[in-house]
Amino acid sequence: MKHLVKIFLLWACMFQCVLAQVKINNHQIQIIKAQGIMPNKVYFQHDFRLSYKIENSIPKKNLFTSVNGLENHPDMYMMAIQNISQVKLNKNYQYIHVVQRERNIIEIMYPTDSFQSLEDGVYFYTLDEHKQLHQQASFEDVFELPCYLRVEKKQGIVVSIQKRCLAAITHYVYDYWSNNNLKHLRIEMYDTDHNIIYSSEIWFDENTGLMTKTIRKNIKTGSFLIESYIRHDGIYGIGEYFDNQGVKTNHVIHYENSFRVENQVLNKNGKVIKTNNIEPEIFDFEKDLDEPYPYNKFKCHKRCNLFDL
Repeated sequence: MKHLVKIFLLWACMFQCVLAQVKINNHQIQIIKAQGIMPNKVYFQHDFRLSYKIENSIPKKNLFTSVNGLENHPDMYMMAIQNISQVKLNKNYQYIHVVQRERNIIEIMYPTDSFQSLEDGVYFYTLDEHKQLHQQASFEDVFELPCYLRVEKKQGIVVSIQKRCLAAITHYVYDYWSNNNLKHLRIEMYDTDHNIIYSSEIWFDENTGLMTKTIRKNIKTGSFLIESYIRHDGIYGIGEYFDNQGVKTNHVIHYENSFRVENQVLNKNGKVIKTNNIEPEIFDFEKDLDEPYPYNKFKCHKRCNLFDL
């Protein structure tokens, strides 16, 4: 399953349009203020998307004080992903902290006997290591957990039993120049125990808003990439790849206005031993987080999609 944000993270360091220095859109600020949004308080947003443009540094979608209204947002069924983020804004109403949780929505085969006494409605459950059900009071009690079950009854019939396991947890931390252009962005991805498994730091030019340097790390393997953005003589950027011992393994050239790359594979002495057009992989952005036991033992009935509604 493809996650658009992950794909964006993978390719964003290769290409970036010139960002015109513009003032923050006052109309957007007025919309945010009309919602009663305050700086440095935690709010919730559906379907946050990463962007480097200053006009996208202010939320364009509604923010909510509770996650309950986002539990079953209809748009999420198109991709069968629940996407809810906790966000904080600065005094200019720009993002400063975003913690995004993406979950797979999967219908499962499960005995309905346990739910026969329930009234019509939506219910949330967790499972212990013995596969015993534990009913939770509300969505607020489960939305941060590695996985939970969602049960829905209509007209006395259980119409849906879903497992919703975390596919990705991503933390974005923004810092801005005095002119409101993005100065620095730190991105961290976590496992279900909140250990960092991937990190990225990006620096930006104060006046142009263009990226100047990126460092990406795979925390598990220890490999990392340092990329500098040249934008000269047809070259967009140069990437230097290192293993967990700090030995340079690849020298990669990204060309302007093209997806073409030149990957120079190096030996331990730093000499080029072969060249190809395949960019090395620092981190597998397509791999979802592992489903915890016992949720991973359930037989899937079908993947939710728009036409199931």
